[in-house]
Amino acid sequence: MSSREIADMLGNNNSDVMRSIERLALRGILTLPPLAEVPNTGPGPRVIRVYLLDKRSSLIVVAQLSPEFTARVVDRWQELHPTACRVPAFRLQ
Repeated sequence: MSSREIADMLGNNNSDVMRSIERLALRGILTLPPLAEVPNTGPGPRVIRVYLLDKRSSLIVVAQLSPEFTARVVDRWQELHPTACRVPAFRLQ
């Protein structure tokens, strides 16, 4: 999940989310994720930088920025990895 996706979910600016990620990394709470350049669909530059976060890091960032939106990130990760969220069916004998 990218910092931009998190920003869009929370209604924040990507730059604010990126600063929060950097602060969390400085505190040793998460490892600074890799940067990527992606097309910008809004006003401003045509390409912007985003951080690419793993599941753990994205949950930490959202919990830091907006605890009430943590459920949205959990739901998004379930969309990204639907087979990992399936509970195996058991039959009683």
